[in-house]
Amino acid sequence: MVQIKKIALIEPQSKADHVYSFVQMPRLGLPLLGSLLKAEGYEVEIYLGRGDRLPWTQILQADLVGISTTTSTSREAYCMAGYVRSHGLPVVIGGIHATLMPEEALTYADYVVRGEGEQNFLRLIHALEEERSPEGIPGVSYWDQGEAVHNPDQRGWIDVEQFPVADLSLYKPQLNGRTLPVLTSRGCPHNCTFCCVTVMFGRRYRFRSKESVLDELTSYRGKNVFFCDDNFTANRRHSKELLQGMIDRKINLRSWGAQIRAEAVRDDELLDLMYRSGCRIVYVGLESINPATLEAYQKNQSVDDIKQLIHRCHDYGIKVHGMFIFGADTDTVQTLRDTVDFSLESRIDSVQYMILTPLPGTPLYKQLEDEGRLLTKDWELYDGHHVVYQPAQMSSEQLSEETIKAYKRFYSLNNIFKNVALTGFGSAVFRGIGWWMVRRFERKDRWFDPVLERLGDSSPSTTPLLYKRIPLLKRPAAIISDQSLRIFITEKKGVIYLRVKGFMDRLALKELKRTIRRLVPRNSFHVVLNMEGLSFASEKAGKLFSGFLGGLAERVRRLQVVARKEDHILPRIKESSHRFKLPRFEVVLSRR
Repeated sequence: MVQIKKIALIEPQSKADHVYSFVQMPRLGLPLLGSLLKAEGYEVEIYLGRGDRLPWTQILQADLVGISTTTSTSREAYCMAGYVRSHGLPVVIGGIHATLMPEEALTYADYVVRGEGEQNFLRLIHALEEERSPEGIPGVSYWDQGEAVHNPDQRGWIDVEQFPVADLSLYKPQLNGRTLPVLTSRGCPHNCTFCCVTVMFGRRYRFRSKESVLDELTSYRGKNVFFCDDNFTANRRHSKELLQGMIDRKINLRSWGAQIRAEAVRDDELLDLMYRSGCRIVYVGLESINPATLEAYQKNQSVDDIKQLIHRCHDYGIKVHGMFIFGADTDTVQTLRDTVDFSLESRIDSVQYMILTPLPGTPLYKQLEDEGRLLTKDWELYDGHHVVYQPAQMSSEQLSEETIKAYKRFYSLNNIFKNVALTGFGSAVFRGIGWWMVRRFERKDRWFDPVLERLGDSSPSTTPLLYKRIPLLKRPAAIISDQSLRIFITEKKGVIYLRVKGFMDRLALKELKRTIRRLVPRNSFHVVLNMEGLSFASEKAGKLFSGFLGGLAERVRRLQVVARKEDHILPRIKESSHRFKLPRFEVVLSRR
């Protein structure tokens, strides 16, 4: 029997700066999982943040580490997973990105739990404790004698009514002062082409009972709450009963917000209950004011629906946060500019102008991949703020530039106070924060312009093979058969692949550094260094090479190091990447 007493669960946040990077709204997957584990007697701690800001000394005391991923945070998750595994701890990766890309996630982990993990994660832990194979556990991927095994998916969907209350106290540190997430349902019957919710949670709504939600909300009196359902008003009868229950019980939240669809505002009774129970803002996927784009997205709403929603919410003193998506094949540069005009004329309180992002598992992703229009599969850029595909009616550079211009027009100093008479001073606060964030993002994201230009070049270029034979004057040739350094460099779509083979000592390292300075531009976007075929003359040579990695990591935005698990240089690499002081530093352990 293997004892697993302490489990650390991590929700990574990407190092990439974007317009909304200051928002740290935890998702509910890990707190729900943590509550189930705690009920089974395990000691559970949950961490939220970037790798360079987490307490690794504390995390590495766990017996097992679970990491949840979205597409844009998957690279940070893989970085964490490599670091944890290099310390000999088992790693389980789950979440929506791992569900859709299990083969990739398993490269960095010992196990992957696909889909809704509330049941199968616990079954996996029991199998590990009993030292038996996870064979037969639905939705689990694992390694078996060097081969990846993907068990069949779980049949059906979990009954959300069986969930315990998400224990937010498991977060370290506590979520003091933050808006607290509450789940009332899962699933969505709609089929927007860019959305992956239905892939993960299905196309049927599953609701928690009114009493269960009200019991949870009772402990949040006086606090801000966000109902994190994909459509809070999907079942209006259920929503009304819940809101009336909040009023009857005098729960008195400080305020609450939720995502709704445009058709919800046709119901006066619902709007009245929303306001009286504390709703002060709604988040609405408006997507576009171009009818052709709305049809292409299969959104099932019209521009008139959007106008009515904004007007009706303002009648009840509820702010509207409108979320638009730029870059559909039916969009032009003028469409984007018209959207800003509409946003200002209709007096939306705050907006998101997100760039269309083809998330894996969606019809949009398959379409663009089949058409050869994806510029990159570096998932950190799949955050809605970077162009990762070739638009149909404009260049990728135009889409990126026009999106920033749209933000700056809406969040200008002239517009900050324009909605105060409608929805109060809070709208000015939102717009003021938006003004600051947009300009901060524009300043910090200038590195992406040359990267985007390079991503558009789809033709790979390969440098000539570099071969340098360095004689070992003080060592017999029999000690090591390969007394040369070989360097292979290939660049494709902005990624530089560097493979180093042979023997490494001080002279060879000097040659490697000279080659890097000559052929790898400073501030390169992504460098993959494969050192599986590298041998070291001494411990000192290994230490010098570790220092070289630190210098290389400071030159590039992302560095991946592929190494053998048995490499004696590995402890040095771990030391270099300790606490993730090096930006975007990933260790990938080869399984060959």
